[in-house]
Amino acid sequence: MRLVLALGCAAGLAAPGVLRRKRKTRGQQQVVVVTAALTGGGSLASTVAPSLGVVVANSLFLSSVPAVVGARSASSLGDLNPLPWAFTLVNCLAWLHYAFVVRNKYAFFSNALGVLLGLFYTMTGMAYGSKSQRSQLEAVAVGFSLATLVASFCSCFVLETLEARRALAGLLANAILVIFYAAPLSTLGKVLETKSAASIYAPLSALNTLNGALWVAYGIAIGDYFIAAPNAAGLALGLVQLACKAIFH
Repeated sequence: MRLVLALGCAAGLAAPGVLRRKRKTRGQQQVVVVTAALTGGGSLASTVAPSLGVVVANSLFLSSVPAVVGARSASSLGDLNPLPWAFTLVNCLAWLHYAFVVRNKYAFFSNALGVLLGLFYTMTGMAYGSKSQRSQLEAVAVGFSLATLVASFCSCFVLETLEARRALAGLLANAILVIFYAAPLSTLGKVLETKSAASIYAPLSALNTLNGALWVAYGIAIGDYFIAAPNAAGLALGLVQLACKAIFH
């Protein structure tokens, strides 16, 4: 990913220099300018899409704040399921590792807040959850954090090539995300079984769908399928949720 972005920047910077040195005709200069614009890495998919993706992703993380603050005020989780909070923490932690490896600012800023909020949410679950809920939170948070630490150690001290480090970080982040998607899938199963979509909150599903679409576009634009593939699954899942909401409203 770093090479793609660097080449894009280099292309955008080199064109003016070529024009000054060679003093081409007006028509030739126009061709060079157009070519530089097309290859300079400034496309909507590689800049605007991930920028919007950062905003949408952080909005999704923030959407749980009212419920969590309410639980802390009531000193009870009530009907809240805290397990997704721990997955938010470890999922964002794994993607931060990936962002560090490939030096991608969009991946960093779309997950940094998620780590902080995921930690806050998980601490709330540990404080007010039942014994079984606390055990689940501990298992997820400690287990996957350990996996990320091991992967980070390998990236720093064992793996010698960028491609190997990128593959390890990407596979770990994708694996955690696949497990994270298990909860919405179980919800869809209940929707199909009961023919009721009351458990699906349409605005949140729409936001998830938009988030997936933005990151799929970005991943494809820069040729990073560790980003594109899992978000394509998230996009498909969001579309299915919205379809179920429309059918079983």
